[in-house]
Amino acid sequence: MPAVKASYRYILLLGLILLPVNCSVEKNTGATRLYHGITARYNIYFNGNESFKAGVLKISGQYKDDYGDLLKVFEFSDPSVVSVCRSDMETAIQKASKLISLKSITSKPQSKNKESEISADLLNRKEYNEWVDDSYLLIGKARFYKHEFAEAEPVFIHSINEANDPMIRKEASVWLSRVYNETGKYSEALRLLNDLDISGKRQKPLKAMYYTTLADNYIKQKKYSEAIEPLKTSLKYLSGKRTRYRLTYLLAQLNGLAGNSSEALSLYRDVVRLNPPYDVEFNARINIAGVFDPDSDNPKAIRRELEKMLKNSKNKDYLDQIYFALANLMMKEGNEKEALAYFRKSVSSSSGNRAQKGRSYLALADHYLAKPDFINAGRFYDSTVFFLNEKNPDYLALKTKAQNLGAVVSQLIIIQTEDSLQKVAAMSENERNTFINSIINDIIKAESEGRKSQYADRFNLGQYYENEMRFQENIAQEGKWYFYNQSALTFGRTEFRRRYGDRALEDNWRRANRSSISVMPAADNAGQTNGKETDTSKAVVDYKKPEFYLKNLPLNDSLLALSNEKIANAYLNAGQAFAEKLSDTGRATELLEKLITRYPSHELVPEALYSLYNINRSENNSISETYRQRLLEKYPQTEFSKILSDPDYYKKKLEEIRIAENLYEQAYNAYSGENFSAVISLCNEGLEKHGQNNLAPKFQLLRAYAVARISDERAFREELAKITKQWPSTEESRKALQIMAFLDQKLPELKIEEETIIAKEIFKADTTLTHVFSLIIADPAFNINQATFDVISYNIDNFTNQNFRTEGTLIDNNFIMINVSGFRNFSQAMKYYRSFRTDQLVRNPSGVRMFTYLISSDNLKLINKENNPERYLLFFRENYINLPSE
Repeated sequence: MPAVKASYRYILLLGLILLPVNCSVEKNTGATRLYHGITARYNIYFNGNESFKAGVLKISGQYKDDYGDLLKVFEFSDPSVVSVCRSDMETAIQKASKLISLKSITSKPQSKNKESEISADLLNRKEYNEWVDDSYLLIGKARFYKHEFAEAEPVFIHSINEANDPMIRKEASVWLSRVYNETGKYSEALRLLNDLDISGKRQKPLKAMYYTTLADNYIKQKKYSEAIEPLKTSLKYLSGKRTRYRLTYLLAQLNGLAGNSSEALSLYRDVVRLNPPYDVEFNARINIAGVFDPDSDNPKAIRRELEKMLKNSKNKDYLDQIYFALANLMMKEGNEKEALAYFRKSVSSSSGNRAQKGRSYLALADHYLAKPDFINAGRFYDSTVFFLNEKNPDYLALKTKAQNLGAVVSQLIIIQTEDSLQKVAAMSENERNTFINSIINDIIKAESEGRKSQYADRFNLGQYYENEMRFQENIAQEGKWYFYNQSALTFGRTEFRRRYGDRALEDNWRRANRSSISVMPAADNAGQTNGKETDTSKAVVDYKKPEFYLKNLPLNDSLLALSNEKIANAYLNAGQAFAEKLSDTGRATELLEKLITRYPSHELVPEALYSLYNINRSENNSISETYRQRLLEKYPQTEFSKILSDPDYYKKKLEEIRIAENLYEQAYNAYSGENFSAVISLCNEGLEKHGQNNLAPKFQLLRAYAVARISDERAFREELAKITKQWPSTEESRKALQIMAFLDQKLPELKIEEETIIAKEIFKADTTLTHVFSLIIADPAFNINQATFDVISYNIDNFTNQNFRTEGTLIDNNFIMINVSGFRNFSQAMKYYRSFRTDQLVRNPSGVRMFTYLISSDNLKLINKENNPERYLLFFRENYINLPSE
């Protein structure tokens, strides 16, 4: 029967539509209002609203919640939904705009009778087609879903002020509050919600909107305790299975964050009872372990349930989350060691869940920072940022924390590494050899047992010795050697990913063609001569040879001084980073004091004292004043003392810079005017008066250009060389080197002259010293074994009775040096030199540059240090070549 009544009603409506009435919106009669209302509702508005609902449905169907993080109250808050619903929302806006344009009735109503018969309410309206108000609201909502908040705001304000229907005004108020929530205007949103009257039995949908919006307001401000009650209330008015299990899950999360463990536990169980999809149920069960109260709940039962989940084949893709839950369970029970082991299992699981890896790394990072263990914390924060999604609300804060810790950690690693190297270097030779052999044996044993080789990260870690804790044993490490340390490997893997990306584990990963490559070893027989097939750098990276570990040790005074220089700089940088990046004045003071105590005569001490003065000034003025007095008394001539003692120091400094700039400008203008003598004079004045200024290398370069215009290439090159020697790290020095390279190519005799002069300053000619014969091969990839064999063959064939020793060495992967020693005196060595014919004796089909000379033992040490045999060749030809062999 109701269906029949409905049919009659639609027939009546159709009849009204077909009536020959005047359809103009300029006339406002009962008939026109009825006509335009019906055509607006069942034609234009219907189509627009259907598009809007289709867009909302697409979001629900495609949006994926991350149940490991705090859920969003509204899926539309995520910017990613815009692309999903954009086209539908644009259609909705077009339809609603069309309705407003064609169906709006704003003229006053007309009646055949007296105007007094029309109600005052009707006369006072601005709009007489009720679907226009709905269309404005639809436009606002569609723009909101497109995240066009600035455009949506005035539309909702219009609806609040102008809509005839009070329900539309209230709904628009809630939507405007949501705009303010999304744009960070939380107090404005709260004011609107507090002023809204939602009393009444027929306002269930409005109440659902109101309470969810209020909860969203608090959650966005991280006021989780205050968000609980409105979200809980909203569940009374919400319908739809997905909405109910999502918001129940969120309510459980909020209670967990607020410390209401028992309530959170109950709510997660409610989620399971709602029979949600498996991933939601799984996460709810997992989170039960995270919120249980160890005093009132049964941790053993929860652990058994998690371990049972580990064995379930359905959970093979969720192992990382289960390990994470077990880790949290162990941490709550106080079992730190087992908790850390589970966190590491979580990050090493092969799941593709990057968000979970980020959470696991973050848990490790927070743990180590709380200790505090800054090195491990820094590495794990770095990994957290790598895996965390940039849309995560905490991403920027964590990235900043990782960068700040990185500034500290990089310096602490230098200190620990260099200290460790020095301690190994300080061992007796027998102790050192025993220590290194034990490392090699441990590595060989691990490989023979088929254990996963963690040593593959050695190139990325960049440090080959255990840190200082190895010797001090302050913090227990996972393994005796650096590469068995999980936290160190984490850092290495992070460095690898930063450089090469997140790559699959496969052979030949750096090659576009990943087919296997077979490299044949260099042949010993005379028939194979392709020296470029030999890996001459193998000895450098063979980590099963003692040389691999010895090469970084500071075993002489110069290397030890270099190591101490690194430590001193690292103390200063770490102290300043603790103060500036982490606001930790205590540790900053401690590290800077260590610099002063350990290296009291170092040039960085004044800067350390100045930093200590600044760091402690706000917290402890008396201590700060002590550092100030020490600086002024012991280092009165330093710039730091001048800053403290002379209030006008900076003003004077700026004036000096201004004078130098004016002088340079005069010199430059003189050069532009081709007055080169004036340029040289002005540059000389600048170098004399402002030699410590940043403009000094510019003065020198400009002077060189002027010299080039009035002199020859030799004088020009000499001027350029001054720049490279005095200011080697400047942009002017780089320009000078480029010009010098061009001149050397154009006029090689200039380079030879300079190298000859330098060689005379470095090397000494003394025929009374022991000399060796050297064959230099310019290509480090040449077959060193073959070349050495050729020299030995020559010695056996021609000097049978002589006990010559032949040794081939790759020098710094730059060139090959084959030395022949054992000569009785210089005369015998010169005879050997003159009889040796490189082009006839050493196989060289590729025409690699080779040359020979005699060199004394003292000069040989300098060659190994200078790494420039070409320079010594010039010295040899000028000082030795014409000497008699008898």
